[in-house]
Amino acid sequence: MGMASARQAVPDLRVLKTIRTGAQEEETERFHSFHEMFYVAEGSCSVFIGQRVHRLKKGDFAVIPAGTVHRTDYLSAGQNTKIVLSFSKRTAREIDQFLGEELTARSLRPGRIRSPLQRQEAVGLLLNRMLYEYENQPAHAHSFCKACLTELLISLIRYREGEEEADGLVSPEDERIRAVAEYISAHLQEDLTLPQLAEVFALSPSHLSRTFHAATGIPLREYLVNLRIQKAMELLLNTEKNITEISGLCGFRDSNYFGDAFRKATGLSPRDWRKNA
Repeated sequence: MGMASARQAVPDLRVLKTIRTGAQEEETERFHSFHEMFYVAEGSCSVFIGQRVHRLKKGDFAVIPAGTVHRTDYLSAGQNTKIVLSFSKRTAREIDQFLGEELTARSLRPGRIRSPLQRQEAVGLLLNRMLYEYENQPAHAHSFCKACLTELLISLIRYREGEEEADGLVSPEDERIRAVAEYISAHLQEDLTLPQLAEVFALSPSHLSRTFHAATGIPLREYLVNLRIQKAMELLLNTEKNITEISGLCGFRDSNYFGDAFRKATGLSPRDWRKNA
């Protein structure tokens, strides 16, 4: 599956309900340029977001900021239903004007947020109101949905403050995967290889490769390339560095390979992406 999202239209604000039956992997982009959050209305799933595996059940939200590598696997053998909200960075900036930049950023921190049991009915009603407005488009539907999104973000801040990501017991395997992901993120500029990473974590290359893929749904090498492309996007957008410099800073030893990988991920060359960003 293609990695990035420049080929995909960025939604200003989109609300969708998805229903899947049985345990399965979700075929989707590994990262994209808009914010996304989804609510588990029924079933359960495992979500790898950035550097961590989260187990979600009914009543949980997954928060996936723009540009964050992620993958979802459905765990329930029955019906898995989720309501997905996608919105652009521009919409987030508009909400900043009401909430303030700090609160919006706190609500969009990547991870899992568990809505309290006594609030789940109200959360479901709010999301279904948004879904109705988006699907039927009555007058002022967009403004209504944006107001509901603002209300939801405030609620998520409250829920998160109440639990502070208290996931309970985390398996040693999940902790190891998190440590590997954090190590990769901290050493992107280096010439990372599977044998080198395996040595750092005292594992065989085959075991590390297999367990990382099983836990995250993403092959380790693909995850590494995804992070490097994501870092390159940040540098292209926020610095004046030339393409060769950026290639090296992101761990690509060959600028031609960097160009090919970037084009495969985004549909554009690094130079064209910078012009259109």
